[in-house]
Amino acid sequence: MIAGAKNISKLFSPPHIMDPNMFHTLLMDKHWGMSREEMKKFEDDKTGRKKVPIPGTESTPESERHWYNHHQIYARYLSSAKYTEILADTFFRFFSERLNDGHPLQTWTTVRLYDFMKNAMAESAIKSMFGTVLLEVNPDLLECYWEFDEVAGILVWGLPRFLIPRAYKIRDRLHSMTKKQTALAYEKFNWDGPEAESDWDPYWGSRFAREIARWLREAGFSVRSASGHTMATLFGLNGNTLPIATWALMELIQDPPLFRRVREEVEQAFTIDEQTGEHRLANAEKLLSMPLIQSVYTEVLRMHISFNATREVLEDIYIGGYHISKGSLVQSPTQIAHYNEAVWGTDGHPASEFWAERHLNYIEKMNEEGETVKVPQFSINARPTSYFPYGGDHAMCPGRHFAKREIIMAMAIVVAKFDIEFVEWIHPDGSRSDRPAKNDKKYAGAAGVPPDREMRIRWKRLW
Repeated sequence: MIAGAKNISKLFSPPHIMDPNMFHTLLMDKHWGMSREEMKKFEDDKTGRKKVPIPGTESTPESERHWYNHHQIYARYLSSAKYTEILADTFFRFFSERLNDGHPLQTWTTVRLYDFMKNAMAESAIKSMFGTVLLEVNPDLLECYWEFDEVAGILVWGLPRFLIPRAYKIRDRLHSMTKKQTALAYEKFNWDGPEAESDWDPYWGSRFAREIARWLREAGFSVRSASGHTMATLFGLNGNTLPIATWALMELIQDPPLFRRVREEVEQAFTIDEQTGEHRLANAEKLLSMPLIQSVYTEVLRMHISFNATREVLEDIYIGGYHISKGSLVQSPTQIAHYNEAVWGTDGHPASEFWAERHLNYIEKMNEEGETVKVPQFSINARPTSYFPYGGDHAMCPGRHFAKREIIMAMAIVVAKFDIEFVEWIHPDGSRSDRPAKNDKKYAGAAGVPPDREMRIRWKRLW
């Protein structure tokens, strides 16, 4: 276990020195439920994820470069600006529709915020990523997913089934649901029709999900592995974005002046159709570049992401003066780096507390009246070794661009569409809490950490 910027920079060394793949194969085993035979295809591939194979592996056939081929699909259909924007716009459409359901105009209703997000936002994200068929053939998928979310971290510990039977039972149940959808999609989807090149379809959903399914089948992987990939992606899709978006809204709702300032930024990205009166997000890029919104997003990630960046040492190295032998595992916890007072603390705003303006600088500009005014500018005043909510270097989460869009878009549409009043903090069972929410310790190390208390609010839909 290491900490400190200089030591962490060693952790993020090139992949021929520090290899992240062992953690991914662990997930293939414990989350995907991949067979030992199919896991070995990845384990035997030593060529790396880049176009040029690692020296000494150049003779490996292209079809057996599983890490590279897998990575290329992520890079093209999940990380690229084109498909990230398409995926986020699809999510925004589904989520906007969901926000209208059951919330009459100009009528105050009371909701539990995190419960609402776990249903409405998760459903919208699943539809955008995996299509509508997954939920249609599995009406109780959301309920099962959130049960899985509670045990996903436990499964990665590697304990045998007889010690954690409930965790494996939940995993297997969710896997049976994704397998049902995957088998149906393989059977019914027309791979020779125009939908094979479409941006979204009801069977597979996004182009990313479809291309992963196509590659897995062509590479000789089973339906079980393909459906396991879907299940693991469900966790990546919702296990991080849902808690982070909820924490952002909780911070805004607790602080009405901050809520109003964020709404002012949000409204600059929306327009109203003069003929229909419909509100539209006219400029998503403008929304994503707003300084205060970006600062809130960054601060919530800093405070509520918890995992250990993990690498396998492939050659003997020294870290902090200590000899680390080949074959060792090296880890660095995000929470030590993200709560480092020397890096993040300022007068009156310790690193342990949320501060919406922590990532803002104020610069002087001339306004339209010719007056010099100070305006906020977003800036992360830390190195990548002090802030790595999506991992580091070549193994950074390929879905981070979509995650940012999804979180900010969800926050923006709620802030723009509703007047909101805080009512009280409550326990999950509905009883009143004597304190605000904190990070739920049960999820330490599992990436996005949800609140351990629920926020009851009143809201009124404006449009």
